Amino acid sequence: MIGFVLARRYAKALIDLAQKEGQVSQIGEELDWIAAIFDASPELAHMFTDPTVRAGRKEKILEELLGKGKIRELTGRFVALLLAKGRLLGIHEIATAYRDLADQLEKKVRVQIQSAVPLEDEEIDRFRKVLSEISGKEVVLEVEVDENLVGGVVTRMGGEVYDGSLKNQLMQVKENLSKGR
Repeated sequence: MIGFVLARRYAKALIDLAQKEGQVSQIGEELDWIAAIFDASPELAHMFTDPTVRAGRKEKILEELLGKGKIRELTGRFVALLLAKGRLLGIHEIATAYRDLADQLEKKVRVQIQSAVPLEDEEIDRFRKVLSEISGKEVVLEVEVDENLVGGVVTRMGGEVYDGSLKNQLMQVKENLSKGR
């Protein structure tokens, strides 16, 4: 965990290099893949922070993990730099910051939609179209089902939350009744 400001600095440096090579999206995918590896294995992540494990051993394990040809040279050099600087466990934060910067470059906005039931393809397309008109950007939807909502949807776009869930509406009715409205 390295914090937002430092993660963004690393991500900005990497995206500048990736732009020069025309590999912004590919490198972003590789960062997400590497972050997922560390998220899936806390033991592996711990090994990279363990001071009793020699640096050479950590480098060898990282090389084997990432393998030849699995990632681009730029991504490999970047991850090696993170290891050398003791920042490898910040890869998840860096990948998130990188994705945010890449989205800005590509004029995209990520939107999370939670619904009480699975949405039909037509509904998802309608959401994408309306949200694209509102934001003026290409919308990348992340849709998930949350049965606790009872009904309706909750939409998160940027820093805004649009809560149209039945659960929220019932809570507001309860609150209004308790205030005597």
